Amino acid sequence: MKNRYRWVSSIMLVVILFSGCAEGGGLSERETGGLLGSGLGAGLGAIVGHQTGHAGAGTAIGAGAGLLAGALMGEANRRTKENAKKEMRQEMMQNQYNPQYAPQPYAQQPAVQQAAPSAAAQEVHTKYNPRTGQTYPDRYKFDPNTGEELQFLR
Repeated sequence: MKNRYRWVSSIMLVVILFSGCAEGGGLSERETGGLLGSGLGAGLGAIVGHQTGHAGAGTAIGAGAGLLAGALMGEANRRTKENAKKEMRQEMMQNQYNPQYAPQPYAQQPAVQQAAPSAAAQEVHTKYNPRTGQTYPDRYKFDPNTGEELQFLR
């Protein structure tokens, strides 16, 4: 009987060790929070359950409650980060776009130049959006219409 337990235990240990080597992006923030919460909840539940004489039930209840609380905390953390990223993107888009210089599609300059126009009209378009083909000044990092990253003209 002892050999069977040792055999099953060693197989489970090998499976657990090699499951950590599985490819993938790792655990999400929700999964990490749930795992941490269930571990802490199981520990606290075991302590409380031992004091009342029902350690197994306390461990199970604590693990379930900790899993739920940890997963909720992890999801809230993920949403907070997503909202912060979205706000940063919007702020970058607003900072780079100046309404007095509306982006225009690239057009060939006439061979004969007339009198020197103002500094705003002399702005050179050195970046473009590869998908739409529109060109923008060098100070732009993202296309104000689509939000795509701009590339330098070649």
